[in-house]
Amino acid sequence: MGLEGYLAALVLAGMVVVAFANVLARYLFHFPLAATEELVTNGFVWLTLLGIAAGLREGAEGAHIRFVALTDRLPPAGRRWAAAFGYGVTAAVFGVLAYFALAQARDEMLLDVRSPSLNLPNWLYTGPTPVLALWVAVRALQGAGRVLRG
Repeated sequence: MGLEGYLAALVLAGMVVVAFANVLARYLFHFPLAATEELVTNGFVWLTLLGIAAGLREGAEGAHIRFVALTDRLPPAGRRWAAAFGYGVTAAVFGVLAYFALAQARDEMLLDVRSPSLNLPNWLYTGPTPVLALWVAVRALQGAGRVLRG
């Protein structure tokens, strides 16, 4: 398990603790904790990006589901180039996501946008998104290199 796996386990453990605290508060005190939704929802975003990065790191062509009906008909060199192209498109998409997520975090910082439940600066939630999206893009480029090297 790489760094993504350890970070994902940490985020997931935090989400479980927060969600369980909400369940206890709701059933024992009949008072749900509104902030748990805010924390768990943002944790899902981070967990998703970490999972994508981990899946791109695994194996020769990654661990994600692929559509291979067309590429399996290509010669081996064509399959490698098609897989590398797919990795390149993935890197480009997540590079664009990182750009716009950074702009959103910057705008939230400048406008002092606050979260609804905890009244925290919202950029604390959106700030990791551009970093994680860039991490996915780097893993995609590493995958392209891995495929092209054979």
